[in-house]
Amino acid sequence: MKRYLSVVIAGSLNALTYSGQAYAQQDLTNEENITAIVEQQVAAYNKRDIDAFVATYHDDVEIHYFPGGIAYSGKEKLKKTYTQLFSRVTCLSAKISNREIQGRFVVDTEVIEFCLMRDGEEYKSNYKAIATYEVVDGLIKRVLFLKEK
Repeated sequence: MKRYLSVVIAGSLNALTYSGQAYAQQDLTNEENITAIVEQQVAAYNKRDIDAFVATYHDDVEIHYFPGGIAYSGKEKLKKTYTQLFSRVTCLSAKISNREIQGRFVVDTEVIEFCLMRDGEEYKSNYKAIATYEVVDGLIKRVLFLKEK
């Protein structure tokens, strides 16, 4: 943003256009970097690959649920929580139906499908959730989940 303001002060329309394009290209590259780690996380989740999944997160990751607040923090707790989830389900899939990127934040609308075995029968369920991922230093630092009941 500082680049844009300095160009406006300079007052050159060509510089503004050029600088605006350069800024947009810089943002696009940043967007690609930010979304890449979230894509890796989603792919690992869908494969139930706990090591690949956990590798996408900061050591001191925070997981929040709205409106309850922070549910837990730390990579070890994340690994324990998702190891249990991955072992309990017979099918698991997250599909992104919408994605918005704002700076270091990726906001995904996700349709989650999962299957559980109960009394010898498989039960399939799905729900829609909104996940906001904050990416810092190329890894997911915070996640905020909003979920339909």
